[in-house]
Amino acid sequence: MSPKIFMLGLAILVAGAVSANAQGPGNARGRGNLKNIAPIRFQEMDRNKDRVITRDEWRGSDQSFKVHDWNGDGKLSGDEVRVGALRDDRASNADNFDYYQREYVFDDWTDRGFRALDYNRDNRVSNDEWHFDREGFRRADHNGDGAISRAEFFNQDAVDDDRGDSFPALDANRDGRLSRTEWHGSASRFATLDANHDGFISRTEMLGTAAPPDLFTSLDMNRDRVITPNEWQWSRASFDRLDLNRDARLSIDELKGTTTVAEPARSAAYRAGSERGLIEGRQAGREDRVQRGVWDLEGQMELEQADSGYNSSVGPRADYQAGYREAFRKAYREGWDQAK
Repeated sequence: MSPKIFMLGLAILVAGAVSANAQGPGNARGRGNLKNIAPIRFQEMDRNKDRVITRDEWRGSDQSFKVHDWNGDGKLSGDEVRVGALRDDRASNADNFDYYQREYVFDDWTDRGFRALDYNRDNRVSNDEWHFDREGFRRADHNGDGAISRAEFFNQDAVDDDRGDSFPALDANRDGRLSRTEWHGSASRFATLDANHDGFISRTEMLGTAAPPDLFTSLDMNRDRVITPNEWQWSRASFDRLDLNRDARLSIDELKGTTTVAEPARSAAYRAGSERGLIEGRQAGREDRVQRGVWDLEGQMELEQADSGYNSSVGPRADYQAGYREAFRKAYREGWDQAK
């Protein structure tokens, strides 16, 4: 090889190395940095631009942060901040159903979850097929037509509705409405939910005013007065626990726990909490209907602590809280219905 050709080749190699260097991680135009150009969820909170949201950077409550911290490592990163990522960490064998009188937050935004809801297989989830919290449905129904299409279900329209986060968790200052700074989703979704365009999302705008449907009636899609496993939306373990006569069907009494089977022994603390919960639950249901006209069971502050009237002399606080919560949820609808 001649010296002239050798020197020309060396010059090309050096120039290539310099060019690659110039396009390295510090240069936004570099090929190695293209992945960092893609937007992330909660990007405005990422103050140091490391594509990780720490608790110090998070704008909101601890409860809200925990909703998005899927692996519980104290930070939001990876799929937790990737636009369009789906959480799928449910334990299939867990007994994940507790109270009959409760609006459960839907947490299975996967193909499996869609197929479980789409009872008539028309590739959309109608209001009748939805058996969970009204808030989740309203957030996911982006065009407001009363059904969640596949595109809306899987967020294929790139609208961030922050559907996993609940209104109480977002309402950091507890004023009963969400400001733009408390909202974690897209600005466009906030504007749509803010029906009166006053710059806030109220509980009524998020939930409407009607009470949720009776859960048994909602689940009984074929209207045969029993719930079968293909109609059940929770784990098989929870279905089997409720199915006391082991006929693979749930009657209304089995779902509500009103069968003639002997009640399990309850501690004195549980009974005391239950008594208090019944009183305060009925009162809350009546007041919400008469004074506000809004069903808001899941927004009740009493359910967070569930220790109203607790005294250590009655027994363990945890037992008291369990009794209080169960009784409060049942009594809330009683109070609501009594206020007709």
